[in-house]
Amino acid sequence: MKKLTLLLVGIVALTFAACGDEDTSSYPPTYQGFRVEPSVVYPGDSVFITAVQLYKGNYLNATSYIWSMDIMITLPDGSTEKEELYTAKDTNYGGLDSSNPTWRLYLPSNTVPGNYTCKFNARWSNSADGMGGTFFGGTGDGCVGSITAYSYTLYSQASGNFRLTVSEKP
Repeated sequence: MKKLTLLLVGIVALTFAACGDEDTSSYPPTYQGFRVEPSVVYPGDSVFITAVQLYKGNYLNATSYIWSMDIMITLPDGSTEKEELYTAKDTNYGGLDSSNPTWRLYLPSNTVPGNYTCKFNARWSNSADGMGGTFFGGTGDGCVGSITAYSYTLYSQASGNFRLTVSEKP
């Protein structure tokens, strides 16, 4: 009986020790840049841009992702003007969607070939106190650009960008 009691006490102690190691702070994902498919882009193409997570975030709720890029387009009269390509997506990171955010970008067929800056911004509501700090994963293999995330007490956010080259059609 004494051995059984000691065994039960040991199991309970291990259970509490394991629970003590649980991470209860909110923090954003750590990103390693953007993956762009296809790698060579032409006017009129559909492009998939993915913000690649190195590590998932923790205790995050309401999420907003905003993607944008200013391009130049050729007008029917031959002149050019700037056009903003923009999309926003709201989701729940912790409850519905903690996957890598992706933007399906449609480039107009009259896009002027050149280099354009694609911008990414994210914001999460923390469901626990944020641990505070900066989260940067560098640029991973097969990725371009960079994304830096920040954690605050009530929310977390991230921003990043990269240069997208639109080539002239052969």
